[in-house]
Amino acid sequence: MSEEKDDLKVFAVMTALIGVFALALWGLYSLVFSILLNKPLVYIFSAIGNILEKTLGNLPTIGQFAVLFLMMAGILGIRFLLKNENDIERYKIIVIIFWIISLATFIGLWGYSAFSPISISVIIGISFILFIAPPIIFEFLKGLQFLLSKLSR
Repeated sequence: MSEEKDDLKVFAVMTALIGVFALALWGLYSLVFSILLNKPLVYIFSAIGNILEKTLGNLPTIGQFAVLFLMMAGILGIRFLLKNENDIERYKIIVIIFWIISLATFIGLWGYSAFSPISISVIIGISFILFIAPPIIFEFLKGLQFLLSKLSR
């Protein structure tokens, strides 16, 4: 009976992995063709940037900094929910990496906009997505780690 359960677990994990890989391939496929054809990512980043400009643009400058620091505190505060020391260290590293990438992207695109026209809302949208990405990326990596640990058994 336990052999059948183990077989069922392996089948379930393999099915989940196939689903994850299929989603990843579909995402890459649509990403590549959307960049080559219509560039809807620009529209998505622009929409996010426009929303941020409309909401945060109506706040005084101190209010904008307050919202930014509250978001930073929330993203950093997630690590206090983690119990494993290795998870805490990984999360800190992911936050640092993505915030550096976000800042570099913001500065790079801002500098690029001096030479070629690019909407400020696109710059804000891309930077914001990279800024809030650490918790999402951390959970995605934890899920992959879980799936790989199930496969190795």
